[in-house]
Amino acid sequence: MRKKTITAACCVIGDEILSGKTQDANSHYLAKTLFDLGIELKCIQVIGDNKQDIINSVRELSSTYDIVFTSGGIGPTHDDITYESIASAYGLQLKTDKDTLEFFKRQAEKRNMKWTKSHVRMATFPYPAELLREKKGIPFPVVVVNKNIHVLPGVPMLFKILLDSLKPRLAVISGSRFYRCEIATRKTEVSIAEVLADIQARSDDAKIGSYPFGKNQDGIQVVITVSGKEQSKVDNITREIMEKTEGWLYNSVL
Repeated sequence: MRKKTITAACCVIGDEILSGKTQDANSHYLAKTLFDLGIELKCIQVIGDNKQDIINSVRELSSTYDIVFTSGGIGPTHDDITYESIASAYGLQLKTDKDTLEFFKRQAEKRNMKWTKSHVRMATFPYPAELLREKKGIPFPVVVVNKNIHVLPGVPMLFKILLDSLKPRLAVISGSRFYRCEIATRKTEVSIAEVLADIQARSDDAKIGSYPFGKNQDGIQVVITVSGKEQSKVDNITREIMEKTEGWLYNSVL
């Protein structure tokens, strides 16, 4: 029996994303990371700093997908409302975590910064929740609510560090990785559409994607991707597509 593929979703939170002030990089890094781990990212929602929108989003995503990641809204300012919104979504309390608070105190002293209530705010999490500290030297936790919602910061460097710290845990959950091959062809997308549709109809355990490339010095018109969890099937489908589209491997090795 084929093992169930673990599914994931991402909720990106921030008015700055929706206004175009900031370009989201976190969901892109998450997508690449999850693909490498064999977890299928099925949905990315982008919402503003609005409590009810956050509540609606996390409830929907948590009930639909195996794992949920949020990005943003856990800083010290008035518009950082992710923790309190997620707590409200599940009728949880907010509780200050002593270990995290001590970490922020040490950071403030080290940088000769004035201690304020804003530091306490960043160490106050939904309760009860699971606090994951998977990376030594980073006491700031990934807060897990409702067993599958992983709350991550919006700052790309911190998002990357904390997501990377979860890789061993996520790899165990997934159990197997994805394999992907890419094929380049000089044929146009419309001329190969029926060929790809026929192969996809016979290949429910692999995904085929077609992406117009625009002619380059090699005359490439389209790059086709084949991905799945069984390498032999991915390779076989890739060979058939190469034959029927007069294509060749593009950034892939069989």
